[in-house]
Amino acid sequence: MKNKFLLACIVGLLSASTMYGRPVTETGYTSVIRDFIDSHMTTNFKKLKSIMSDNSVLKIPRGEKVLIQEKDDLVSMMKKDAGTQQNCQSNYEVLAKSDAMVIARVDFNYENCIQHDYLIIEKNDKQDWKITQVCKMFEDIKTPLTNDNSVVAKN
Repeated sequence: MKNKFLLACIVGLLSASTMYGRPVTETGYTSVIRDFIDSHMTTNFKKLKSIMSDNSVLKIPRGEKVLIQEKDDLVSMMKKDAGTQQNCQSNYEVLAKSDAMVIARVDFNYENCIQHDYLIIEKNDKQDWKITQVCKMFEDIKTPLTNDNSVVAKN
């Protein structure tokens, strides 16, 4: 009886340790976000093409206008720059989520600006998560003012 109890305790401990030792499985949308970051960082146009829906768009504000680029145009532009490595740090935050849609912000921190990409990710008819819209915004990093009355311009 003691041996059976000891064996049951050992099996229980091993089961518990393997449960906690397993990596957390990524959700479908998390994988899409990570693939988006990777495609941006390495200009991997094939990966970008696979995670975007067929009718997805990229929107970029320019002054009082919004420029709109469709998926095929975006992928072909990235294809021309294939293999270019971005010199920035990245991170992301899920802002809102439901069973069918996720809104996430991906930040690419460059030396003198931060690029915020707001992703709209939706499940399609096949229940695959795909990016349907990207809104790209830029934030200039504040340059410290000098005391010699010189002018600092923001681009």
